[in-house]
Amino acid sequence: MQFSKVVGHQKVKDLLAKEAQNDRISHAQMFLGPEGSGKLPLAIAFSQFLLCDNPTKKDACGKCPSCTKVEHNVHPDLHFVYPIVKSKGIVTSDDRRQEWNLFLEKNPYFNLNMWQDSTDEMGKNAQIGVDESKQILKKLSLKSYSGKYKIMILWLPEKMNGSAANKLLKILEEPPEKTLFFLVCDSIESILPTIISRTQIIKIPQLTNDDIVPFIKKIYGTTDKNALSISNLADGNIVEAINMVQGDQAHHIYFDIFVKLMRAAYAIDALKLMDVAEELASLGRENQKNFLKYGLHIFRESLLSNYTGNQLTNLRAEEQAFLEKFARFINNQNITALTQEFNDSFYHIERNANPKILFTDLVIKLTKMIKKGV
Repeated sequence: MQFSKVVGHQKVKDLLAKEAQNDRISHAQMFLGPEGSGKLPLAIAFSQFLLCDNPTKKDACGKCPSCTKVEHNVHPDLHFVYPIVKSKGIVTSDDRRQEWNLFLEKNPYFNLNMWQDSTDEMGKNAQIGVDESKQILKKLSLKSYSGKYKIMILWLPEKMNGSAANKLLKILEEPPEKTLFFLVCDSIESILPTIISRTQIIKIPQLTNDDIVPFIKKIYGTTDKNALSISNLADGNIVEAINMVQGDQAHHIYFDIFVKLMRAAYAIDALKLMDVAEELASLGRENQKNFLKYGLHIFRESLLSNYTGNQLTNLRAEEQAFLEKFARFINNQNITALTQEFNDSFYHIERNANPKILFTDLVIKLTKMIKKGV
């Protein structure tokens, strides 16, 4: 992947290119930023730039044999480590390398849930274990195939267990010559401070609408209004934006369920509320999370509508028509409670809460919260 194909982050790209030009590349760099900010594509693009046979000042050529190998994830000097679920025959990342290569080549913008879903391991404890560290040491002890750098990309190093982290620390302290480590992580709370102190942290900010909207329009051919609506709902997370635009029908499904839920809550219709709870519980976890985010989006737009006289531009026609009647029920009497409940539900779904119990509880609480706004 070339820098030119990575969405946004021009300042970071320029910084990395300048490091290479000045031959001042830290042997261990941490690409730190929120989920969906495009950290992994940046790390891969930087790797391709460093391994390219004919780079320009700003980017890899994209045509040489080295670039071709990187783009197909088969360059012998570019290695990946990522969380896996140990099982019979699956001990290290290499045992999932074929699946990883296909998954990464299809779309470099993804999260851990999507990776585990692709390997049918959703909900299981994926880790980077001590056996992985042994493989890292073995691979990096070999000479570079190209005569340039040997690069190790660790995706989500926060998933390393203690034994793996301690072994990694040793090689970070005394790395082999021409060896680079790129640690790509969402957070550093669970990473050993001694590892953090040995890396150069590169902070990757959230993407903006100006980054995401043109990308969605170009790649998926969606309209300006839909692209902006999806980008606002994704809130800087390009992974979620891609998921939404690829499953644009889901956007309508969320709307339909939301309307049924709010009408049943307003009417205090117990049977319909239980039906909606069942419907939500039957959705996959990612769809459940997306629905809750969608609800938060509609609450925000409703509140905004109350202050702008319905001058909204980030909604579809069906949503706009619904909010003309619904928005008045979302106000300072209930917005805090509604936001809190949907955020709490999102939090618990991420941590494998029982969806049937969770959504049954949520729909019952909604009856009181909606009435407060009347």
